[in-house]
Order: sequence, then C-alpha cells, then structure tokens
Amino acid sequence: MAARRTTTSTTASGFDAQAFLDSAGVAKRIVEYRRNEVIFAQGERGESVFYIQKGGVKLSVVSKTGKEAVVAMLGPTDFFGEA
Repeated sequence: MAARRTTTSTTASGFDAQAFLDSAGVAKRIVEYRRNEVIFAQGERGESVFYIQKGGVKLSVVSKTGKEAVVAMLGPTDFFGEA
C-alpha cells in the first residue's frame, strides 16, 4: 500500500475524506508501504484505521491449513483497519 497526501473528492455520500484528515484532533501520519509489504497480520491487535490515498491493498485471511483467501481488494479513497 502507498499512502500519500493527494487531492480527494467528496464521495456520493457527501463525506470529504481530505477535510476529515485535515481536521484538528485527528491523529494522523502519512506512511508509504512497498509492494507486498504486510501492513498488519491476522491475529495482531488492530489499533489503526488506514485511508488509502494512492495504490492498493489486498485483504486476506489464512486458514488453519495455510490456504489464503482474498477478502477484498481496496484502492484509493477506501478505509480499512480497526480502531
């Protein structure tokens, strides 16, 4: 995933992600990840919500037998994670 500050537009729901990210009181930092770098792994405690500004993220789970199942493919303007 690559996260960079870029111009975003208001979604159909009227939510302006950039205005939200620019607002006071929201702890934020911009981080760039390399291709195929793990952002967090299944079973780890989730303490962040991520907003994708550029690039993409593959969300997947791994079964007890080691098989990976892709749950979602996310791209710019998508949120993921837990807070």
